[in-house]
Amino acid sequence: MNLGSYKWLLSRPLLVFWLDCACIPIAYAFAVNMTLPGRFGPSLFANAHYALIMTATWLNAASDQDLWSPRRSGMFGAFLAAVVRAAGQALVITVFVMVFVTPQWVNVYFLTAFFIGTILLMATVRGAAQFVYWLRRSRGQDLRRVLFIGASDRSRQFANEVRRQPGYVIEGFLDDDAQRGRESEAQDFKYLGTCEDLDPILDKHHIDEVYVSLTLASFYTTIEQIVQRCEERGLDAHVKADFFQLQHARNLPMYVGDIPILSLTTVPENHVDLALKRALDFVVSSILLVMLAPAFLAIAIIVKMQSPGPVFFLQERVGQNQRRFKMFKFRSMVANAEQLRKDLEDKNEADGPVFKIRQDPRITPFGRFIRKYSIDELPQLINVWRGEMSLVGPRPPIASEVEQYAWEQRRRLSVKPGMTGLWQVSGRSDVGFHQWVEMDLAYIDSWSLWLDIVILFRTFRVVLEGKGAA
Repeated sequence: MNLGSYKWLLSRPLLVFWLDCACIPIAYAFAVNMTLPGRFGPSLFANAHYALIMTATWLNAASDQDLWSPRRSGMFGAFLAAVVRAAGQALVITVFVMVFVTPQWVNVYFLTAFFIGTILLMATVRGAAQFVYWLRRSRGQDLRRVLFIGASDRSRQFANEVRRQPGYVIEGFLDDDAQRGRESEAQDFKYLGTCEDLDPILDKHHIDEVYVSLTLASFYTTIEQIVQRCEERGLDAHVKADFFQLQHARNLPMYVGDIPILSLTTVPENHVDLALKRALDFVVSSILLVMLAPAFLAIAIIVKMQSPGPVFFLQERVGQNQRRFKMFKFRSMVANAEQLRKDLEDKNEADGPVFKIRQDPRITPFGRFIRKYSIDELPQLINVWRGEMSLVGPRPPIASEVEQYAWEQRRRLSVKPGMTGLWQVSGRSDVGFHQWVEMDLAYIDSWSLWLDIVILFRTFRVVLEGKGAA
């Protein structure tokens, strides 16, 4: 097979996906041979569950890191960093799953060899693919010639981004405004004429793709005609879809039946990761509720001995998209604490629509202890098990607090609330309300399964230290 026959193979993310997947069994075989005792063949099959779990978690992590996107193809350094992050995420989840699923302890040496082997193999394979790309482009092969229509500042910025991608050549701009066309030439782009010159330009130049960067409100008919011309010639036409100036929302293409829809969303849309997040919530909460049942019984007895009243404190909280639910906590205050709060409002030490007093007289002695180490929060595993909360997410507020939210602060209700989050690992009650909300919004905007894992590990340390509790 000559070099040209690799064009389809290396120009499509699906191929890179299969190459990455091929690295996993090779790395697995290497790790088995290097670290596990016994004959290679039997050990290979006896520990296959490691490879299956690692493969599943790797595919999810790699998708989360966008490793198979075409834009990854030319940025080897960024790709390598993403591989390390994805492999690390997959390794942590694999260890976590293996601890709870398999009867034997996880072989640390095996997983380390598996981890390092996966990174080295994928880096080598992707590096080889990059070399083939570079070799072909150095010979003037496999280039995509692009025509831009619309020469605004935003369009030229867009063209510069495309030009930085490997394998793309910008043929020039078409724009009805000659002044803007001349401004594009100042940035080393050719001005080829007006939009009416599209047909002769397509006849004269070997154009592979057309990028339309005109405003939809002013040029709807023109855009429609351009797309039709490209469709008739079998050319790829790309219409820039940033119709609105968005601060937080992202543009996501989707279909309802056969009707294309542009979805604007501010919440995480990686459905695989969200499904895995819910699965982990359910598995972990189920296991912990069973394991902690004796401790729950002991705590319940002490709570009852300290003061009369129910063991659990049930309070209505506001969850995802303002759904109401009853949140469980071990009662750490006297039974009539809610009625006594009215007399303490003037002593509130928190800013914003929250109520906190460090030396709250309503707290029982044992309640102060379980609040310091967040033991009172453990019954929220019931809410996690029921799907009302997650292990990680913004803390669920009460309805009276939500009524005082500014409009932009209500965005923290767009995801499922959690037992812990950035606020809990960044100072807890030592953090002001507005900073607290900013952390929650930052969590929503940058959410990933890896971020949840990091927060969970940091939570253990913060809880043991008992810092910032109130």
